[in-house]
Amino acid sequence: MQALEIFEEFSLYLKEMKSKGKKVIAFISHDNIPEELIDAAGFIPLRLIFAGNDELMDASHDYLPPSTCAFAQTCIGLFALKPRQFDFLDLIDYFIVSNHCVSDICASEVICKYFNIPRLNFYISYIRNSNSEKYFRLEILEFRKKLEEIKNSVISDEAIIESIKKYNEFRKFLETLNNLTIQGSLKLKLMQKAFLFGPKIIPELKDFINSNNNLRAQSSNSKDLLLTGCSIFMNDILIDLIKEGGGNIIFFDSWIGSNYYSQQFDNSAFENTQKPIDLLASRYINNIYGDHCVPNFLENKIAQIEQIYRKYKEKTGKRLGVINHIIKFCDHMSLMSSFFKNKLQEKGIQVLNIERDYSRANRGQLSTRIEAYLEMGDSE
Repeated sequence: MQALEIFEEFSLYLKEMKSKGKKVIAFISHDNIPEELIDAAGFIPLRLIFAGNDELMDASHDYLPPSTCAFAQTCIGLFALKPRQFDFLDLIDYFIVSNHCVSDICASEVICKYFNIPRLNFYISYIRNSNSEKYFRLEILEFRKKLEEIKNSVISDEAIIESIKKYNEFRKFLETLNNLTIQGSLKLKLMQKAFLFGPKIIPELKDFINSNNNLRAQSSNSKDLLLTGCSIFMNDILIDLIKEGGGNIIFFDSWIGSNYYSQQFDNSAFENTQKPIDLLASRYINNIYGDHCVPNFLENKIAQIEQIYRKYKEKTGKRLGVINHIIKFCDHMSLMSSFFKNKLQEKGIQVLNIERDYSRANRGQLSTRIEAYLEMGDSE
């Protein structure tokens, strides 16, 4: 299924939900937004997970400078140009302004102000300690209060816990999907669709996993890869360039991937607490691989990738390549990219840092760099 078909299906789904009185609450991709609260309120969470092109980036320059993150530029450009396949953006009732990064804040505020979408605030601390947990709890309580005002009724603890359980099951299926030994481009398309539709797509995920659990649909000559850094969003050509160059991403270590589904609860967590805020706060504290989790985020990330690499080598006898994907002007990814690469290469893990925007003119250069990296890996 191509992205355009998914957008058409999603647009019909949102229109159906709106006809039933549901509100649509959008936000820029973020691993700490409590989507379970939105769901428990009876609303639809909508993540902006859409890659851009030259036109979308250019359209954002009336609001923010070109030195803004290319993904943030795309988010603004979507609202400025409203391409036909994104007509569902007109169905958004509220937009969450949060602080995943500076570009997240700026782009979200621009979207709310200049495209007349009421805003909801949800801010987090970047430090994981007892004080940041207390602050996160306060944000959860305030966010719940705002949703109850919109809903005009109380959101019960029972409804929130049921929603947490539903999303927990959703995360488990995404983990199973990410671990399938199938072509990475096929895996990513379904993961992207899942992030749009949420737990509603569980039956489709289950059927796909059952049908592909024992398959390995890839050329024996392809180079297996782990993708880390920024996510590959919908409409991005990068996954196709990697496939064309002879690479196959077998593990997505990004917000669309392990950063999201690793935030799971075991059954004992539900047995030992009746307060949903405790569950949400514990997940926030345990999110040690999130881009802004200080201290030791980078050390944790490097250790995680090394473990995946070692297990892969023990199982296959081959080296696993690593592509560190950096969207241009994504400061928190680009600032640490050299250190990140050096530390992994000290451990014998070859890394390709790709920093790029969504310009079509970059396609040839990207292809050349990817192919050169994959050929280097084959010669080792």
